[in-house]
Amino acid sequence: MNGMLYSLINYLKHQRPLVEHPNSLLVLSIILITGLIFSWISGKIKIPSEIGLIFGGIIIGKYFLNIFSEEYFNAINPITNFAIGLFGLIIGSHLDYNRLHNAGKRIIWITLTDILIVGSITFSVMFFLLRQPIEIAVITAVIACATSPESIIHEVRKERAKGLLTKTILSGIALNNVIVITVFYFAYNYLLSHLNQEADFLHQLLKPIVMILESVFIGGITGYLLIKLNKRKIKPSSFTGMVLVAILITVGISETFHFSSILSTLILGVILTNKSRYKNEIFNAFSEVEKEIFYIFFVLAGVHLDIDIFKITGLVGIVLIVVRLVSKYVGATLGAKIAGSANTVQKNIGYSLYPMAAISLGLVTLTQNDPSFHRYTAEINSIILTAIIFFDFLGPICTTWVLKKTGEINKDRLRLLDFLQEEYIIINMKSREKWAALDELTTFMYRTHHIRSISLSELKKVVKARENDMSTGIGNNIAIPHAIIEGGPRIQGVIGISKEGIDFESLDDKPVHIVILIATPKEHYKYHLKALATISRIFGHNQQIKTQIIESTSAEEVFEILQKEEIDQLNPFFEEM
Repeated sequence: MNGMLYSLINYLKHQRPLVEHPNSLLVLSIILITGLIFSWISGKIKIPSEIGLIFGGIIIGKYFLNIFSEEYFNAINPITNFAIGLFGLIIGSHLDYNRLHNAGKRIIWITLTDILIVGSITFSVMFFLLRQPIEIAVITAVIACATSPESIIHEVRKERAKGLLTKTILSGIALNNVIVITVFYFAYNYLLSHLNQEADFLHQLLKPIVMILESVFIGGITGYLLIKLNKRKIKPSSFTGMVLVAILITVGISETFHFSSILSTLILGVILTNKSRYKNEIFNAFSEVEKEIFYIFFVLAGVHLDIDIFKITGLVGIVLIVVRLVSKYVGATLGAKIAGSANTVQKNIGYSLYPMAAISLGLVTLTQNDPSFHRYTAEINSIILTAIIFFDFLGPICTTWVLKKTGEINKDRLRLLDFLQEEYIIINMKSREKWAALDELTTFMYRTHHIRSISLSELKKVVKARENDMSTGIGNNIAIPHAIIEGGPRIQGVIGISKEGIDFESLDDKPVHIVILIATPKEHYKYHLKALATISRIFGHNQQIKTQIIESTSAEEVFEILQKEEIDQLNPFFEEM
């Protein structure tokens, strides 16, 4: 009894933790309970959950409740590694080629100018103005370039946002993370070589290249094996377990052989999103455990935060906030202007890329793996966390504001003509006669919609069979070739634009400049007829819009025209039909 009282007195004096030798399961349960409580509090006071979770970690850590000593929290680090792998999977899931093929120029320019401007200005201020060691200046500059996906994805899902800006934001974040992670490993390995006084420049260069290639190999192999397993008859309930195993294997091998776990799982995500026919089921299934993993990661970030170092780095963190606030806006906006993006993107993208929590903390965590870097880790951690607290409070507010401003909220619902999207539009069709045009558009539809219910040759056959019955050139420079197929979503379609015109044997003998090809399963025939009528109303009766579409120079421009209110109102949501 006296021993317990003595221990309690020492605890209250902050001379020992509340529990000195806890079981790892007890530590994990306290972390999860903290995550649940502070996530709920965050929702009540309307702050980003990441910030609330970090504060929760500070509360249970050594500065306040001091429940366990730090070494027992460190025992949970494998879950932190798993969380970093999960970040990689999420990033890779947004690099879908079929969604990006028409938007590549815009997204590349925005991403590159963002990274170049943020990185160069941040490094210059840190190294030359604030006189920080080169190790801190370089790592801080690279991490400052990163835009974290979690809070933005949360806002997009919450607001049910869909549109040109939403797509640009999500795809841009994915590419940003790929580049930042790659640059980070080159910079980090160079700095380690510098600290360890390794003079061999070729070794410094080859080491990260080899590690990246090894990571790509591990992620790629795991992804293709998972796809092979998915080709068998698998119950939906099995997807969660399969993805858990895939991430555990990828992260486990990467950590064992000192590869990059975040790059390996990023490649795993890219493979699954581009090659798996069950990609939606796979990524949706994992959302069941995603939240708990993030709880653990952010609470542990708060636990490990060295508040004492803020006395030294607080000013540096505030300077970083100001520099990043300005340079993020300038970089993204300049990239959109250089790419000739639509006004919607140019005017709003600069406000949309501020959050930095998960990916930044993940990269900071990686610096803790080498003893040579330990002298800088605490300082880097506190500088970055200062910025995270600010930007992950401001970022979601800005994201929601621009989504509402551009009218993209509440649009992520299935529409009758849901294929009126940038990725399903061809500008400057090569074909000049009807049958070649049908071949071109059918191939494009088959590739972009990932059609699996019939083969490409069968799809071409049914489209041409319908065209043989009667020309679908309805006049007024419009053609609507269509077919009834076996299986698939309600309606699939693509749009082709020809400035020169196509001889489509139209009813009015005029050349066709806009071709809309649609395919509908037999069981949804009633929607097929409604779609044909809606297309005729949208494209056939508004000469100004039709002219703007024909004169457009990019799929992005056509998509922006199709988002106009008068067209939007003609394209009903299925839930409202």
